[in-house]
Amino acid sequence: MEQLTNQQITPDMARRWLASVITKERAKIEKLKLLHRFDSRDPADEQRHDQATADAWAQVNAEGLHGAASDHPLVSLNLGIIRDDLTSEARQNIIQRDFKALTGHPRLSAFDRAKLISLLIAGKSAAWNRHEDALADIDTAADDLWDGASQLLAPELGPPAVPPLPCPEVDAGTLDPDIQAVVSRMNEMKRSEGVEEKTLRQYESFVGLFTTLTGIGDVRQIRQTDATGFRAALYKLPKSWGKSPADRNASREEIMARAAKLPPEKVGLSIGTINRHLEHMGQIVEWASDEGIAVNPKLKPGKLRRKDTVRDCDKKQAFTEAELRRLFKSPVWSGSKSEYHQSDPGTDIYRNGTYWTPLLGALTGARREEVAGLAPADIVERDGIPCLSIEDSELRRIKNISSKRIVPIHSRLIELGFLDFVEAARAKGQADLFPDLREPATGKHGRKLGRRMRQIVDKTFGAEGAGLSFHSLRHYVQGTLEHVPEVTDKVLRDIVGHEGKDTHERTYSKPAPPAVLQAAIERLPTVI
Repeated sequence: MEQLTNQQITPDMARRWLASVITKERAKIEKLKLLHRFDSRDPADEQRHDQATADAWAQVNAEGLHGAASDHPLVSLNLGIIRDDLTSEARQNIIQRDFKALTGHPRLSAFDRAKLISLLIAGKSAAWNRHEDALADIDTAADDLWDGASQLLAPELGPPAVPPLPCPEVDAGTLDPDIQAVVSRMNEMKRSEGVEEKTLRQYESFVGLFTTLTGIGDVRQIRQTDATGFRAALYKLPKSWGKSPADRNASREEIMARAAKLPPEKVGLSIGTINRHLEHMGQIVEWASDEGIAVNPKLKPGKLRRKDTVRDCDKKQAFTEAELRRLFKSPVWSGSKSEYHQSDPGTDIYRNGTYWTPLLGALTGARREEVAGLAPADIVERDGIPCLSIEDSELRRIKNISSKRIVPIHSRLIELGFLDFVEAARAKGQADLFPDLREPATGKHGRKLGRRMRQIVDKTFGAEGAGLSFHSLRHYVQGTLEHVPEVTDKVLRDIVGHEGKDTHERTYSKPAPPAVLQAAIERLPTVI
């Protein structure tokens, strides 16, 4: 064990780390077993998944992080999750933080981290593959593993059993504690995980607003009183704050002076928006803490959240079937003055983005950016069924990993000539299916469609349509299919791109076949 001392991690530190890993993983397993006992619809299936997790940890323990894949689909899936996690920078930072908290060891080299990951793998493998003895003495379990695990730590003439991970050495003292820098590092990781750019911009927007209102730029300096003051300031902002590019450069004094000139009903952000800013603060602080930055331990932004008095389902107005029939009798679909004045009555119908996208929204439930950013190549055939393929592309980003999906095209869209429209776009070599909806300056999709939809709704419904928008089409689809007994919750989530209801469904459940999705889509009424 002298080699360990020379590498700064003593045998006692390493053994304590191993025991800690086993303790935490066994507690997690016991919790899962308890949940399975009371909340499992298929115990045999749960057991198969648990065994796949145990087999994956055993294989990583035997072969290392860069070993072979598995022929068993569930084991292979778990191997991918485990290896991606253990090679991530976030996991390196968490290991450094936890090891320091456990032993007081101030700093880890890249090789030290490889040693600790070797022990972590050995400990988790033992916990999963000996989980029937979960109440056994942890120190005894650590002793049983020690001889084998310590071999992973000793220097060898050849490469170590688990080679050092290809990541730079992390020293919390060198990480920039500036809030903007923390968010930049966090967003870089989230971007690699497929998080939507819109969400990442919200984090950046929070930083600008927080620093403007509080004057604090260092995450280590934030106190609970600062978070409280920030929340109080949000209640004094103009409701429209953030909708103008000029807002980003305004000082606190300018913002408050503008709010002072507004009537009371136009001042104060909504409770939902305030809670979102507090959630963002909490996530940023937690990320900085995971990086080893010394944030204030009493800082708990989440405790400042306010209870909303309006249910989420009551905030989101959906179209009714009657309203959609009325909408699709308006000039865009019945005859327009010109393509430029498409919402004014006339004799010609222009089958462009403004014509097709609301129909797609009403008959698929897809989000605004998802349909506005379609490319001709996104119209595909699966099992002989024409579908929209919604995934990240050069034209648009999807909201999250659950948003990636296949949605069958409603037969009414085909009757109206949508597939012919797609073929014409392909023949022209168009990159965008709806080039009229692309913003020339930014190349983004969705905003122009939002403005056009607003204009159409206002002209069709007047003041009574104030709560309706393109997103109301999505709520219409969800609300309609929720009341169709043959459409299960799982199928509805697959259609609209929502996450699974639990970890099991999110991790292991496969999307419903296109034929099943098509049967559900066809239950939507023909509203045009």
